Amino acid sequence: MAESGSEDRRNFITIRKQFLRHLSASDNVTELSQRFGALDSNFERVDFVVELWKASKIGVEFQSGGKSDEVAVKFREKGNEMFKIKKLKEAWEFYTRSICYAEEESVNLGLAFANRSAVLFELNLHSQCLMDINRALEHHYPEHLKPKLFVREKNSKNLELEAFTKPHDSVPVITDPNLKVQCAGSCLEVEEDEDFGRYVVAARDIKAGEVLAVEKPFVLLLVKHYLSHCHECVSLSYNLIPCKGCTSALYCSQTCRDQAFQKYHKYECSILATIRYLELDKLKILPLRIAFLVKDHYNEIASLKVNPNEIYQSDRYTEIHNLVTNCSKRSVSDLFERATAAAIIFTLVKDHTTFFEDLNEKTERVFKEILLLHMQTGPSNFHEITELSPNSGTYQPEEVASGAFAFLSLLNHSCCPNVTRFCYGSTLVLRAIQDIKKGEQCFDNYGYHHAVMTRSDRREHLKSQYYFDCVCQACENDWGLYEDLPSVDDTELDDSVVEKLSAGEVRAAKDVLEKALEKLQVFQKLQPCKNFCQMQEIVKQCFAIFGNKRRIF
Repeated sequence: MAESGSEDRRNFITIRKQFLRHLSASDNVTELSQRFGALDSNFERVDFVVELWKASKIGVEFQSGGKSDEVAVKFREKGNEMFKIKKLKEAWEFYTRSICYAEEESVNLGLAFANRSAVLFELNLHSQCLMDINRALEHHYPEHLKPKLFVREKNSKNLELEAFTKPHDSVPVITDPNLKVQCAGSCLEVEEDEDFGRYVVAARDIKAGEVLAVEKPFVLLLVKHYLSHCHECVSLSYNLIPCKGCTSALYCSQTCRDQAFQKYHKYECSILATIRYLELDKLKILPLRIAFLVKDHYNEIASLKVNPNEIYQSDRYTEIHNLVTNCSKRSVSDLFERATAAAIIFTLVKDHTTFFEDLNEKTERVFKEILLLHMQTGPSNFHEITELSPNSGTYQPEEVASGAFAFLSLLNHSCCPNVTRFCYGSTLVLRAIQDIKKGEQCFDNYGYHHAVMTRSDRREHLKSQYYFDCVCQACENDWGLYEDLPSVDDTELDDSVVEKLSAGEVRAAKDVLEKALEKLQVFQKLQPCKNFCQMQEIVKQCFAIFGNKRRIF
């Protein structure tokens, strides 16, 4: 789990620049560009770059990512130093890293579990402390040290278990299911036309605050906080268990570890350390996860089409496969950069995993096709999974994972959105954040809001990443930035309430939400105005508090 801090590490960006310099030094770079631009399929593009990559003989620095008792001991000793001076976060980190590196049948694994249990005891995470104590006893914990461990076990059992057993409230449920969309309520419909493609509209009048859809991802990827979140389900946990083969994956349970290994980790286990060393971003790694997951469906790929007469499913690959790529709008350089990443990943999988064993050449072509396909669908369709994270006394949203959500990807953008997403574990809950009339389109926001960015800047960013010219109400009427908007009334909440919301207090959110929704409906009729923006943010903050929230660090 340790990451190199070297400034001269040969990550993907550095290697890509070296590769481009190598190609530029040849006399036929223009011809190469023209040949690549003329290719029609994704696997042909990846094949083309693979051959160039092999000829360049540049290569990557392979990282073994294997277990090492020697490293495990060093991390445990550093943890001991931190524990002695009551730096509990640092001690927990070092002990967890020691757990990652300790060899499976080594006493060092038991010692690391036991030492981490001491930190969890001090943090009043007693149920997790007890689990680590049991794990220590199951992994060759020395007999002469057991009496002290048994005392901690007894004391932990006698104390009240921690108040928060989950890092979020119960996931909202759809009470009136949609018969055509697996994850949505009957209040929504999917329509399609040439201007918007497939999009979502209100099937009836919708009130602000209503739950519209509850969607689980087809696939998800942990992108940071590897020591505190499960590699499989991305749930928050301070007593994760390690993969038995590598130091890069930790799990909240044996169940998640087994499921991950069966579905994809048996292939990525040997290359995950190298992938992270290369600093490949989520838009490169999540397509690899998809390519592993759908291996058994490779023979069907060419015929996967969404049937409008069937239920639109969140747990089926067909919907993910048919998300928009914007391939025809991409430049040659854009496609070449993505194909280069796909070629490097393919080479890693080919040379260092068992994925292609006993498979034919057609399978390799499909793998390349899927890999580059989703490197194009990702920027427009993958969604962040966030949690509120403590930062100097306040809670701020922070991305921890990314996922592919088939239905939520159908939502179009507006710089003045009427819906937004809230995270409960890896599940996304779609709520209305203003009243929506029957027949009106439901609009999400892609990160560019009229209150914080000028119209010209918003349109430039949206055109660059999503390849469309925004014609939402805020753009067509050039609504101003927040500071330039009129204010029609003093809607400020009591300072103490604002402080409680900033501190992530659930009770404060529940107390203020109903009144905030009432005011939101009033100010909606007066937008654009500061009051509506203020109240919409308060409503969003309340709902976010009910979702993912880190409890300690």
